[in-house]
Amino acid sequence: KYDPWITLKTSHRPMNVSFTNYTEYGIHNQAVRYCWISYYIFIILSSFLGDTTILVASTKYNAFKLHKAIVAVMQHMAVCDLLNSFNICLYLVTLISERNNVGSFLCYLQVYSRNFSYAASFCFTAALTSIKLLIVQYPLHSHLWTKSKSHIVCGIIWICSLAIPIALLVIDKHDVQFNYLMYTCSYGFSADAWKIWVPVLSTFLTVVPNIVV
Repeated sequence: KYDPWITLKTSHRPMNVSFTNYTEYGIHNQAVRYCWISYYIFIILSSFLGDTTILVASTKYNAFKLHKAIVAVMQHMAVCDLLNSFNICLYLVTLISERNNVGSFLCYLQVYSRNFSYAASFCFTAALTSIKLLIVQYPLHSHLWTKSKSHIVCGIIWICSLAIPIALLVIDKHDVQFNYLMYTCSYGFSADAWKIWVPVLSTFLTVVPNIVV
């Protein structure tokens, strides 16, 4: 029976980057490992508390006295940040155990969800900056930018961000390995097609949003 996880561990295909050797790339200094564990715990707790507060305060209590279009984008950014926190939780598990024990399914899920959420995060930041600029520059027309329009823009961002995980699946869905340099599962980008697609996807989903910001 074919097991992609066995293939992942035993494959001898050439990889552009490979950090699967614990002896060479793992964290052997316990003080450093505990520092990273503490840092990730702080990030997870602050993210969970901050994002849930934003979502509850904006949806249930309408606590933010900001333009509704801005609040709508903030809600989507909070959801995206919670998705990033899920990936950080997996980092924490592997750091505590000092090995990859998240399993095949979570390893693949981490790779695809991380690439999806990171791309969406860049685009949401660019959208928030652009909406703020339009509201300040054209205050008399700010009422035209409604909450529903912001949700539509954010929906388009979610859909466009799927381009990266879809590309990973189509080009080589099994090109996944555990990376001891970062204590997380990562994509190898070994296929020749990535020489074309990495610059294209990076430009539209990361470089362009950063230029806008």
